[in-house]
Amino acid sequence: MMNLKEPLTDDLTKWVAKEINQLSGSTLRLALLAIIKKHQSTGIYGYAIGEELFSFTEGELDGSKATFYAILRRLEKDQLVSSELQVSPTGPARKYYRLTPKGERAYNALWQNWIHYYGILQRLIENK
Repeated sequence: MMNLKEPLTDDLTKWVAKEINQLSGSTLRLALLAIIKKHQSTGIYGYAIGEELFSFTEGELDGSKATFYAILRRLEKDQLVSSELQVSPTGPARKYYRLTPKGERAYNALWQNWIHYYGILQRLIENK
């Protein structure tokens, strides 16, 4: 895996970094949808989504909080997730997220496509 903390000095490195960034972004969006789906019955608030994402990916998909919440806002704007503010008498108010029916369909379609394209790449790479 390319170390993106090193200075980007040539065109190839910049190109690879851009591709990795795009792949990471798509992966992060699918991961957020997967975590929300996993907690569909109760909903899950933003901080808990971030903690679960960090834990399950061992920090590999842990982006900045600004990026993370921007994605959640975009998913909500696109009507893939809905949110409900819940006020607790003992703690802070939290926004709980759930997939909408549209979000469930989007998640399922994205996941099936990831599986499909992973299979294609795996066959291509293994068929030397």
